[in-house]
Parts: sequence; C-alpha cells; structure tokens
Amino acid sequence: MASSDIVVPGEDLQQAAEAMRRVLQTINVKRSSADFNRVVGSPVRDAAENFEDRWDAGRKQLREECDDIVQAIDMILDAFTAVDEQGGASLGGGR
Repeated sequence: MASSDIVVPGEDLQQAAEAMRRVLQTINVKRSSADFNRVVGSPVRDAAENFEDRWDAGRKQLREECDDIVQAIDMILDAFTAVDEQGGASLGGGR
C-alpha cells in the first residue's frame, strides 16, 4: 500500500513569521525631524522631502503586505496543527 506524508515545515514557518515581525518593527520609523531648510540647500532639501514622502507611502504598503503574510503563515500553522491533532485523536492518540 502506498502512503504519502504531508510535511509542514512548522519551525520554518514560525521563523519566517518572526522574521517578518522584525521587518515590521524596523520599517516603523518616524519621519526625520531634521530641519532641511536650515541644514541644506533647496535641491537637497527637495530631494530629501520627496524621498520621505515616497517612503511614507511605500512603508504603508509594505506594512500592509507584511501583515497579510504573517496572518497567512499563522493561519497555515493553525490549520495544520488542528488537522494533526484531529488525526492523532482519531487514531486513539488523544486519550
């Protein structure tokens, strides 16, 4: 009789979720409080402000997508854990 095993890399998925949470903490940096008008001239100031504006938009998008990935990983782990526990219980392992 042929059998197939479904192997879920639970530890790898947990590590991926934790890594993604660290990314989320790192990108949650506030705008610079530097006074660009006083420190640099207008070309550099304009470029810095443009960068910060674009980074704000990118950070928001990245945060949303990372949140979705972490949520998906958690759902996968929860589902496979539940299936594993139900399978074990149905074989008499849950007594």
